[in-house]
Amino acid sequence: MFETDSLLHYGVPLRHEMAATAEPAVESVVPKRDRFESVDVVRGVIMILMALDHARDFFGNSGVNPTDPASTTIPLFFTRWVTHFCAPVFFLLTGTGAYLSLRKKSKWELSQFLFTRGLWLIFLEVVVVRCFGWQFNFDYHLMLLNVLWALGWAMITLSILVYLPAAAVTAFGVVMIATHNLFDSVQSSNPIWSILHSPNFILNHPGHIVFVAYALIP
Repeated sequence: MFETDSLLHYGVPLRHEMAATAEPAVESVVPKRDRFESVDVVRGVIMILMALDHARDFFGNSGVNPTDPASTTIPLFFTRWVTHFCAPVFFLLTGTGAYLSLRKKSKWELSQFLFTRGLWLIFLEVVVVRCFGWQFNFDYHLMLLNVLWALGWAMITLSILVYLPAAAVTAFGVVMIATHNLFDSVQSSNPIWSILHSPNFILNHPGHIVFVAYALIP
C-alpha cells in the first residue's frame, strides 16, 4: 500500500509501471493452409455419391436398369442419376488441383508428379481395383477399363499440357469439349478409336475380353 501511494504521490501512473514489467503478449500465429478446403469438400461429396452407386451395384438387383422408367423406382432412379456427376467432377478437380499446385511447384515438378500419378492410377485400375474391387479373381478373362484408367491417361496428357500457356490449355479443353460429339456417328472397331472416343471392345476373344468403358476424350 505504501509503495502504491508513493508512486501516485510522485506522479508515476501505476498502470504504466505494471505494463513496463509485464511480459509482451504472444501474437497468435494462424498457420498457412496449403489446401483449399472447398475443393476437398466437393471431392469428398463426390466420393460419397460414387460409393452410393457402387453399393447399388453390389447389393441391389442387377437385373433392374435404374434409369429405365418402366422398371425402376423414383429413389433408385435418382440415386443412379445423381452419380452421373461423379466422373466429370473428378476430371474437373484433377485440372483444378494441377493448376493450384503451380503455387508451390515448378512446371517441371508438376509434370513429373502428374505423369507418375497417372501411371499409378492406371496400375490401380488394371490390378488393384480389377482384382480386389470388382471381379475378385486373377484370371483376367474379363478386363474393364473404367474411370481410373481414363483419369490416369488424362493426368499423363496434362503432364505435357502444363508447359503450354494457360490460354492454349483453355483452347485445347474448349475445342475438345465442344467438338467431340461431332464424331459420334463414326463407327469403327479400331482399338485406338475405341480408346480415344467410343467405348467398345479392344480385345474380344473367347478366353479374354478387354472392354473400354471410359473413352479418353469424352
